[in-house]
Amino acid sequence: MNEKSPIFTRNMKCPACTSTFPTTNVRISYPKTHDISTDFCVTYQDEVNSPYLYYVNVCESCGYAYTKNSQPLNRDSVQVIQQKISINWTPRSFGNKRSLEDAITVYKLAVYTSIIKNEKFYMLAGLLLRLGWLYRKMNNIEQEERFIRKAYETYKKSYDLADYSGSEMSEVRIIYLIGELARRLNEFEQAISFFSKVISHPNGHLEKGIVEKAREQWHITREEAKIVQIDG
Repeated sequence: MNEKSPIFTRNMKCPACTSTFPTTNVRISYPKTHDISTDFCVTYQDEVNSPYLYYVNVCESCGYAYTKNSQPLNRDSVQVIQQKISINWTPRSFGNKRSLEDAITVYKLAVYTSIIKNEKFYMLAGLLLRLGWLYRKMNNIEQEERFIRKAYETYKKSYDLADYSGSEMSEVRIIYLIGELARRLNEFEQAISFFSKVISHPNGHLEKGIVEKAREQWHITREEAKIVQIDG
């Protein structure tokens, strides 16, 4: 008996141009987690068929790139996509098996789309963070840091505006991510400040795992800051 492939193709209707296009997904039951980093990046037992590679859908006809979490399109958004993406788009499909390089291409298109749609900052930050993760998986430290910094700055904008309110993204998680990304960028004072906010957050009892992780990272950051001071 042949085993099912971990990935499968299905047809989607483009929300922007209404064309039908193929997209590939990983079967829900397939991915097995090997490790989760302190900024929530999952390493799967089978990285070749990682769900991260297929998170972004791209219409082959008009170039609209979106995810299951993207904000719904309105008339103005459709017009902007037509003017800034579709007019220069050469029809091509991303509906087959994807490499890391393919995934990076479609994430960058999704980031650009998110910007021109004026999506909320927490949504844009999530795409930028995932781009950083993909470069990490390629061992491209320079590009990883570039997109981690962009995600860090964008999450801070989201926090300042509280644009995540009413979404699945909690304030505790946003604050923790800002702290952890700051730590990875050697912004130690900022990291300690945001980890402290997590630890003392009034809703911390609802997300005890993140609060405990913030305590751990607070101590680690203090030690890292001391080492940098000594070396400096």
